[in-house]
Amino acid sequence: MGILEPEDKSMLPSERHAIILEEVSRQPAVSIRALTERLGVSRETVRKDIEQLAQASKVNQVRGGATSVRTHEPPIVDRTQTNRAGKERIGNYVASIIPDGASVIIDSGSTTLAVAKALATNHQYLTIYTNDLTIASVLAPAAAEVTLLGGRLDFSENATMGLDTLDHLSRYNAEYALIGVGGISARTLFTDFSLEGANLRHMMIERSQRPFLLADSSKFDVVGQVAMKPLPVDVTLVVDGELPKGISEVIRDQPVDVVSV
Repeated sequence: MGILEPEDKSMLPSERHAIILEEVSRQPAVSIRALTERLGVSRETVRKDIEQLAQASKVNQVRGGATSVRTHEPPIVDRTQTNRAGKERIGNYVASIIPDGASVIIDSGSTTLAVAKALATNHQYLTIYTNDLTIASVLAPAAAEVTLLGGRLDFSENATMGLDTLDHLSRYNAEYALIGVGGISARTLFTDFSLEGANLRHMMIERSQRPFLLADSSKFDVVGQVAMKPLPVDVTLVVDGELPKGISEVIRDQPVDVVSV
């Protein structure tokens, strides 16, 4: 028989939950081992606490611990410096699939920007629909036509958002769509950081014949505050590394073809 861990029964569950949330807010991830030492309780008690907080969407439960549920992303200027090599691999792979003269819907974001740069290098006669001002500018030399979707300008993303953007996009169809995700996790699968962003990405999937979801490894085990709607059609998920086991198991039951580059 194993030795039972000592447990501080004087601490209420609500007090333990508050401490766990404090730890998660101070660092990207916290381990069960660290929490047992901080709380003075058993690993099983910590696991149950994390499960309860995850069910309330206050943390994201991952193997061996918990991560935060994010309410916002860093500005696009910061995200372009994160995992640049992985995003470039995704960009080069996706660009190799799209032929000259194709019509493409392109979402805003740092990974989609990497694809746009790859397309601009060796493509021509593209028809582009995008809500991202930077991507529109990058692709202008390679395009026969660029349609910048109208709407309210989100300065942190340098992209348009809102009902006007949805209305404008609803008038078009394209062969391909290149779409980012806010986060991807085993518990909630694909998430975003705003309802506007989630709705726009869902429509981009609907308006294309071959949609690609793009997620570099910095998005693994990240949970945004808005869950994306169920996928309306089959999609291809392109990632730059092996998916964590929990995510892979959940995706097997989804209309998703995973490509790791």
